[in-house]
Amino acid sequence: MLIQLPAHSLYGNEPVDVQFPNDWDVQVSSFQGESEPALTEREIAEAIRHPNCTPPIREAAKGCKNAVIIFDDITRATPVGPIAKAVIAELEEAGVPREKIEFMAAVGGHRAMCREDFVRKLGEDIVNEFRVWSHNPFFNCVYLGKTSQQIPIELNAECVYADFKVAIGAIFPHVSTGAGGGGKIILPGIASMETIRRWHLTDSGMWLTDSDCRRTVTEAADLLGLNIKIDVLMNGRGEIARVYAGDCESNLQDHYDEIQRFFCTRHVPDVDLVLTNNYFKPTEPNCALVQMGMLETIRPGGDIILSYHSPQGCACHYVWGKWGDSGIGGCMYRKQWRIPENVNRFFVFTKYPDFATSSSYHLNEDGNFFARQWGEIMDALGKSPRRVAVYPYGDACCFEDKMGTR
Repeated sequence: MLIQLPAHSLYGNEPVDVQFPNDWDVQVSSFQGESEPALTEREIAEAIRHPNCTPPIREAAKGCKNAVIIFDDITRATPVGPIAKAVIAELEEAGVPREKIEFMAAVGGHRAMCREDFVRKLGEDIVNEFRVWSHNPFFNCVYLGKTSQQIPIELNAECVYADFKVAIGAIFPHVSTGAGGGGKIILPGIASMETIRRWHLTDSGMWLTDSDCRRTVTEAADLLGLNIKIDVLMNGRGEIARVYAGDCESNLQDHYDEIQRFFCTRHVPDVDLVLTNNYFKPTEPNCALVQMGMLETIRPGGDIILSYHSPQGCACHYVWGKWGDSGIGGCMYRKQWRIPENVNRFFVFTKYPDFATSSSYHLNEDGNFFARQWGEIMDALGKSPRRVAVYPYGDACCFEDKMGTR
């Protein structure tokens, strides 16, 4: 059985082929929104012109002398360009000069982005005309106050002092904040390292939209004075399928059930092998492992294959990174990750191995099996028939039996 795993998001979308023996029971389970059609640029612009719970940009930005457009970084597959063009048009209609519009990459605790990264996210036209910055979590952050959880909020000064603030990102299931989107682009996106560290200590949970973790990101966005947030849902080709524009958290709260249905994925029970693949967040491989219930259905002694394929390798992470063997790593580096007791072997399948940075994600622990070629894994598995669950979008699974938790 031939399966094409989605791969190379933002890098051409070339899939990676894997082959299982025909006598194996292979169940492929994807999210419901995988095949939704892409919106046209006109449809995207119309959604932005009619936001929810906030006035349109063309009205709200009147009288503003400058504006900043905050966007998610290269570790996310969001195609920001078409959205940014619509936002620029709205800002111009409000009277904001083009030369006073700038962009800020919300890298959080990740590495700074370079010009090639900016082009992949925004397109050549925007990068050739506008100033595009990377957030620096170590310097140039401004203290704005404390949240209800007493977390000090320090945010990027360029964004704080902008007259009008727009943010663009995507919504996915997320193990800490319930779901991505909303205020998460502000915290951790443009926060200081100390604020990021303190925030990660709050309680959290999958789809728990009223957790301390989620409340804190909302309060951080409020302290910034974010004027409008634009969130998207992407189909299985990384194209924009839905656009939510409006108040920072209403995008998530008002469409909660709709978003869960979009990412709803059938849970395959009683399997000998799970193949879980990263597509939307390929540089943070563990995102395809930590979705609620991902490993629960593996029979005792079963195996895991974690698949991710991006020329970037694994994301540089100043919070969770290892940064060598001689020190203590990033400010929240965890020294050990254990394979679940019901799992026998852990395989890592990637065309782009990165043995230093991947150690931050505990992928090269003793006993893990790295492979660049699919045949290496099949040789190790042997030919005895198996029951297999394949999740092509393991980083975007919302399993149907885990839905409904707030």
